[in-house]
Amino acid sequence: MTLRKNRGGGAAGRVVGGTDAPDGALPYQVSVQNQNNFSFCGGAIIADIWILTAAHCFKNKKAEDLSILAGTNSKTSGGTRYKIDKIVNHEKYTDAPNVNDIALLRTKEKIKFTEKVKPIEIATEDPKVGDKCKVSGWGFTTKSRTNSPDKLQWLDVKIISNKDCETDYLRNFKKFYPVTKTHICTYNKGGEGFCQGDSGGTLACNDKSSGIVSWNIPCAQEEPDVYTRTSSYFTWITDTMKANKP
Repeated sequence: MTLRKNRGGGAAGRVVGGTDAPDGALPYQVSVQNQNNFSFCGGAIIADIWILTAAHCFKNKKAEDLSILAGTNSKTSGGTRYKIDKIVNHEKYTDAPNVNDIALLRTKEKIKFTEKVKPIEIATEDPKVGDKCKVSGWGFTTKSRTNSPDKLQWLDVKIISNKDCETDYLRNFKKFYPVTKTHICTYNKGGEGFCQGDSGGTLACNDKSSGIVSWNIPCAQEEPDVYTRTSSYFTWITDTMKANKP
């Protein structure tokens, strides 16, 4: 079995094993789109000009070619589109091993907050092992990565320890993709998890961002999903926003 990242550049669809999210239930969720309005990654509104997402989504991408779609569960219609004028990847992001997979996007105009468009708070404390959290996105809905419907999906997922994540599930890959203290893992069962197109989306625990969709063995193959642990980057997030004010 070959480990491949849940790369943001793949075709978008929805979470494997999830269901349609109710309209307006995830007001922080955005679709990150290219110049052709193709949804290739997810993200979360954290301030009126800032989107939290994954660094690996933006290899060979230019800010002027990107936009986000907010306030809609459809990746193709409704909501409001905002152009991106800056991409800030973590300065120590590396592809292999996959660490510091976090980025911020700055919008050209302030995002207008409504009942369907609201920021999510960054967690400063981590969920406990066994806690249920929620992941959402427009990644593929099948393990074969062949289904790409339009509606935002969400799925309840269970937090597992990093030790179990690496030792019990990803032991064959830890030499190349170690699970570190800056990661957080979830696992339910085979047939449930994130997939290509979900990258950059949020792991929401207690209505706060606890993780950013980063990588897995695609998709939902009885293996855990690995996220960037947002609490590890709280200072980086706040400092980066301050240093990059328009």
